[in-house]
Amino acid sequence: MKKRLAGTALALAMLLSACSFGSSAEGRLSDAIGKIQEKEQPFLEAQEKMASLEKEEFGKFGEMMELTQEDREELSKLAGEADKSADERLGLLEEGKKALGEAEKELNRLDEIEKDEKEAVQEAVRKLKQSMSDRYAVHEEFSEVYEKTAGLQKELYSLATDEESDFQKIQEKVEAVNNGNAKVAAAADAFNETTETVNKQKKEAYAAISDSEEN
Repeated sequence: MKKRLAGTALALAMLLSACSFGSSAEGRLSDAIGKIQEKEQPFLEAQEKMASLEKEEFGKFGEMMELTQEDREELSKLAGEADKSADERLGLLEEGKKALGEAEKELNRLDEIEKDEKEAVQEAVRKLKQSMSDRYAVHEEFSEVYEKTAGLQKELYSLATDEESDFQKIQEKVEAVNNGNAKVAAAADAFNETTETVNKQKKEAYAAISDSEEN
């Protein structure tokens, strides 16, 4: 019953920490970013739990593939645990999506920084806000792929305990899951790239503010 299942290697990047300034434009930017990060914290915590569950789940499936239908009791036990884990991951995914949704609402705080500032500062802050908005949109895409793949994994766990399932059916489902996992990994990479862009734009916004105050 052996068939290799590839993991997703889930690892989503986080934003850099906010800097600390006074009541100047730097301070207002720092406060805005700090508030956004505060709202994102549940998302980061959910990601850590999801990655841990995924690793354990991957191990359980490996054990399942070492068993045969004669080991039905142990097979059913492992499949049940793996299925429960998948449900928990989906629950955490929803928690993360909700947290990012709340964080996105805070983006309007960045609009306050543009007021009475030089054009270079306004442009830098607008780019920062857009990069953050893009990041949340990319996470929505990641979530869709992740949910679909988790559904395939649950189907696979069910097939593994079905007496009427032959090796061909299980093999096809494993391949579907592996393809899904590859898409999840690609979506995670895309999200991480948007996070890097946000961090770059944040540094440029701070630099623009600093330059405007010096000139």
